[in-house]
Amino acid sequence: MRDELSKQLEELVSRRRFLAASGVAAASMSLAAMPNSAHAMSGKPRTTGSNNQAPFESLRDYLAAMEDHGLLVRFDKIDQDAYEGTAIMYYLADTFGAYGAPVVLFENVKQDGRWIKGPIIANNQSHYHQEALMWGLEIDPIVPENSYRAGLKYMMSMLEANGGDYPQIPPVQVAREQAPCKEITLTGDEIDITNFAFIQGNPGDAGRYINTASCFTYDPEWQQNFGTYRCQIISARKIILNSEPNQTANRMILRAIKRGETMMPVAFVLGQDPVTWMVSGSRVPLTFKKPIDELAYVGGMRGKALEVVKCDDSSLIVPAHSELVIEGVIDLINTEPEGPYHETYGYLGDRNEARFAVRINKITHRKNPILMNSFTSIGGGFVKAPMDAYNVSSWQKKYPQITGIFYHDDTKGVYFVSIKKDKPGLGKEIANAISKRSFIAKVVVVVDDDLDIMNQAEMWLALGSRWQPAAASDITESAKASFFEPSAVDGRTSKIAIDATIQWPEEGGPKDFPALNRNLFEAKAPDAVKKAVIKWADKIQRKPF
Repeated sequence: MRDELSKQLEELVSRRRFLAASGVAAASMSLAAMPNSAHAMSGKPRTTGSNNQAPFESLRDYLAAMEDHGLLVRFDKIDQDAYEGTAIMYYLADTFGAYGAPVVLFENVKQDGRWIKGPIIANNQSHYHQEALMWGLEIDPIVPENSYRAGLKYMMSMLEANGGDYPQIPPVQVAREQAPCKEITLTGDEIDITNFAFIQGNPGDAGRYINTASCFTYDPEWQQNFGTYRCQIISARKIILNSEPNQTANRMILRAIKRGETMMPVAFVLGQDPVTWMVSGSRVPLTFKKPIDELAYVGGMRGKALEVVKCDDSSLIVPAHSELVIEGVIDLINTEPEGPYHETYGYLGDRNEARFAVRINKITHRKNPILMNSFTSIGGGFVKAPMDAYNVSSWQKKYPQITGIFYHDDTKGVYFVSIKKDKPGLGKEIANAISKRSFIAKVVVVVDDDLDIMNQAEMWLALGSRWQPAAASDITESAKASFFEPSAVDGRTSKIAIDATIQWPEEGGPKDFPALNRNLFEAKAPDAVKKAVIKWADKIQRKPF
């Protein structure tokens, strides 16, 4: 019975994935001619014949491509004192979902009673289509999830071809006069960070924040590192850096203090090219070896070396095509309070009593720099496929039965894992293993491979119809928690590992388990969806993004 059930599930999922990957997509030519309401909202005509494609040299090139694909909406005169920008992002996320909302561009914003020239963008890497466009892949206009799947497949193939890691191409340094980020230089009294379109994103925040900068630091042994950390703006030339204890910048700072240093050079890069931004905010590359050249990973994933330039006041090397670079020094002697801030879990983050301050000594930027803001917990952060591919590839080395791992950005702490179960107890074993290894994974749900782990409704269905809580769950009473989990106490949390696969008789399940209606339909009427979509294309309404 067990072998027969496994064979049936494998046949059903093969049929379903074929439909998702190719069947419905055959109707894309019919629907492609439908009006694109994203451009209707933006008031700007759609461009055609654009050369803006991967690999993108700059944020500007990337945004041009997003606009060309109808994934960018422009607004002017956003009153952020009334939190209009935040309200727009909440509306778009509520209406189109975490993976369906467009990039937003605010031409000018009102903050602290005055109008500040933008533009400022947000939500620049959340849409499923961007998972493909980032790498020059075709999108699926009918089933956007397939655009993500295309990106994931591409990343998995890259890892497989490179021995389980992403390739590296060292950056190429250019002269200062060739670097767009050096077009304009501000020093001394010319410096006022409050003149740039950085905003307060939530009424609970301590003030205006720089929350999308790549923070570049250096350690004699570990070499150069960069990562994304929130930074509170205090005054014209002063910001507070919040790097958490386990993050590399903080560890470098503590190592410098131990060496007896009192100041540390730092550079904050804003308006990065899309791959640099993704690497800055994610755990790509996923390695604890030191030193590593993260900019070489950026080049390897782009398939083309990244152009970089040396900072004016330090030896730090930064992306030459970025929009704005803040150079300064970290005060290693005195600490100051920072926060609170609306954090990633969707709750107001704590006020920190002791964080390191940065004195800004120089700002260089492109003409009319484009800045980025993260409406944290509302819009997306960065494309998921590169990190997801790492996770799947890594776990498959121990558990080849794993076929996918996915977590939804709007439900932090909940992981879904699909497997081809080939022995009793495997679901709970894998759920416990992932729960123990990941700080963020508070609820781990393992399902059979016939379900789509990207479909939240199907995951709820698995919990409601396949999971037996008493027999197929393990609770860990105390484990290390994510730094931003609001329910954690003293950095500890409890966790649950759930086996929501069909329980075999050996696991206490029924002798015969019925097939899903959807799977039966797709197995017995394999062309029905494709034919219906083609026939009724003019009646089917697409989401505008």
